Amino acid sequence: MIPASIRAKKLTRNIMATLHVTDMEIAERSVQALNTRLEALPAGARWDDVRVAQSLNDVGSFRQAAERLGITVNTVRARLDRLEAAVGLRLFRRSPKGVTATPACVDLLAAVRRIRTGLDTLEIESAPPLVSPGEIRIGASEALGVLWLAPRLGDLQDRLETRSVHLSCSYDLQRDRSFEIDVEVGFKRSENPDRICARLATVHFMLFASRDYIARHGAPRTLAEITRHRFIEQVAPGVNSHIIDFLVGTGHEESFRPLRMNSGMALLTAVERGEGIAFMPTYVVALDRGLVPIALPVQLRFDIFLSYAGDVKGAKPIVDTVRWLREIFDPADQPWFGEDFIHPHAMADMTLRALADFDGSIR
Repeated sequence: MIPASIRAKKLTRNIMATLHVTDMEIAERSVQALNTRLEALPAGARWDDVRVAQSLNDVGSFRQAAERLGITVNTVRARLDRLEAAVGLRLFRRSPKGVTATPACVDLLAAVRRIRTGLDTLEIESAPPLVSPGEIRIGASEALGVLWLAPRLGDLQDRLETRSVHLSCSYDLQRDRSFEIDVEVGFKRSENPDRICARLATVHFMLFASRDYIARHGAPRTLAEITRHRFIEQVAPGVNSHIIDFLVGTGHEESFRPLRMNSGMALLTAVERGEGIAFMPTYVVALDRGLVPIALPVQLRFDIFLSYAGDVKGAKPIVDTVRWLREIFDPADQPWFGEDFIHPHAMADMTLRALADFDGSIR
């Protein structure tokens, strides 16, 4: 059997030998044209700029391309200018009716498709396999997955481009799921020696209630008063469901009847609807859920870890996913994930100051 590395090199030569660019038009800039054989993206060309060219070719309009990509028209123009400068070719003809791809652009995009197909094939041939070919699978606890990861998955898929993204949420924080997911985000450090594990962020918890609940029942002023309120707790594997005992002691069981549920999202919904008070992560203030932090001197802290198999450490989908996770949990932008506790009221003040600074900077 031919080794994977030799097959990969032969495949590269075969792919590159088929890539030709014909009928190239020289751009108006004083940039020398490329050689007619396109073996890779020219120096200075970026894949994001190529995506702009692909969208313009599909829709024929700067405005529609901007809407499709979720960027401004000026950004579309700037990226196209940068791509044309990099390749030294005019890629689109402008007219009042829109834009039309030149023959050079058609050949360029066809070559890019072949290059990408070759890279995908090389990855399958030579890179360690993921759980599911063509897909990156991310595992997370239910609430963290629904509230924080799911609303941001589109950005990850844009980075991965040709790969599907599968988010798998779990109620069981103790079960080993390493065999069914590629990257795991959880509250427990992996003890599997075959997995790479690192602390990703810190989540801080404090008591929250809805404004409606506080208007009807008031808020506890001391820890002892918690037992006089309707307390909601999450009961699930890996979750400390008896933390109330450490706060107010034992002996309250007969008079204290909390609501219990195994779902973090169910707990959040119940608190939102005024059913009781509960410990919630402080990042809920960023979700605009209308919850009010209760002024009691108690905060809980839990670290979040990410882990993945050591034999896929260098695989590009893993590298891109880990980089994305570090960005969306970066305490520089998301202060509620920092090591130090920041009260939600202070976060609100920080947000107002940032908005004020931004408003002043554009005047």
